[in-house]
Amino acid sequence: MIEAFIHSPILLLFVVTALGYWIGSIRIRGSKLGVAAVLFVGLLFGALDPALQVPEIISFLGLTIFVYTVGLQSGPGFFRNIQKHGLRDVSFVILMLTLSASIAIGLHYLFGFKASTTAGLFAGVTTNTPALAGLLDAISNKYVGTMGDQLSKEAVVGYSISYPMGVIGVMMAIALMEKWLKIDYGEEQKILRKEHPIQQDMKNTVIRITSDRFAHTPIRDLIKKHQWEVVFGRLLHNGGTSLVSWDTTLREGDLIKAVANRDELDQIISLLGEEAPEELMTGDPTYETARIFVSNP
Repeated sequence: MIEAFIHSPILLLFVVTALGYWIGSIRIRGSKLGVAAVLFVGLLFGALDPALQVPEIISFLGLTIFVYTVGLQSGPGFFRNIQKHGLRDVSFVILMLTLSASIAIGLHYLFGFKASTTAGLFAGVTTNTPALAGLLDAISNKYVGTMGDQLSKEAVVGYSISYPMGVIGVMMAIALMEKWLKIDYGEEQKILRKEHPIQQDMKNTVIRITSDRFAHTPIRDLIKKHQWEVVFGRLLHNGGTSLVSWDTTLREGDLIKAVANRDELDQIISLLGEEAPEELMTGDPTYETARIFVSNP
């Protein structure tokens, strides 16, 4: 099998990619490695036999596509964040890189690493594959022949040692911080829902008003008092249909259409009355409904 991979680097590439993608999709206690698992599988195969290699052009092509697609995905958000929190974010990045570089330099002198290995360690611990590519390019431009090959291998070894910890270490740190800070994602979601349109379990239903205690309280006051995140639609009152406005008041026997997060809607129903089994005003010719797909950013 090893011989087959040595003589067919394309087969090796696809096997490593397929295995890595599969392993990366496995969840362990809610976490998964994702595409980073492809690198780990590659490291495993590389440790089996030094002759297991892919053509250099594939490495550079993969890196080019990686950097390009990351730019496409993260570019718009990057520039938005720079405009909003540029100084804070740039300061944090500089602090993070300075701390990582300081640790790498400390390890360099503590264990007597070679400069190429230390540079690879620094690129790996920050999980920065383009930085490794830049390092290898700098080595190949300055050194040729056996010396260049040796320095490149040392840099890759340093990167391979630190990259797994750069991924797994972050996951472990997040898990520890969650426990230490007692993070409750359910509560965080409720708080964020007031400011951001995060994913919600939406429900739309009809509520039957079962008392007259809201007869003198406009909808606007009810929403403001209870801090509801809800949209009220049509109202059926005394056989007549109307759209709900801020000044609408609710009487016993009214039917009102409501759309909200499922948990919040349960609270609204318990306060106003009961959930009605019937669909409200389907096919009413007085009003038009339309589905709109938002395509303009």
